[in-house]
Amino acid sequence: MSSVTGQIQEKKEAPKVFSAGQYIVGQDFPEGRYKAVPVGQGSNFFIYGSDGSATVNTILGSSADGNEPEYVFYTSEGDIMRTEAQVKLIPVK
Repeated sequence: MSSVTGQIQEKKEAPKVFSAGQYIVGQDFPEGRYKAVPVGQGSNFFIYGSDGSATVNTILGSSADGNEPEYVFYTSEGDIMRTEAQVKLIPVK
């Protein structure tokens, strides 16, 4: 039913909160599919592939401000996550 309604199913793994900074997939957190949500006001959020190009480039925050309240994406080992403010990553199916 979730695929019909467009809802994302969260995994049973605990979400992880990251402070502003850069993180390496496979070292700082495992590769996989995640839902990113802002902690606080939100800010710029990026995922860079192994070739250095941005595969995710969005602003997390309030939809009332024209930002994304959440963003679902895939990561692979060696990708780089860069966040300008705290962000929570929730593992999803």
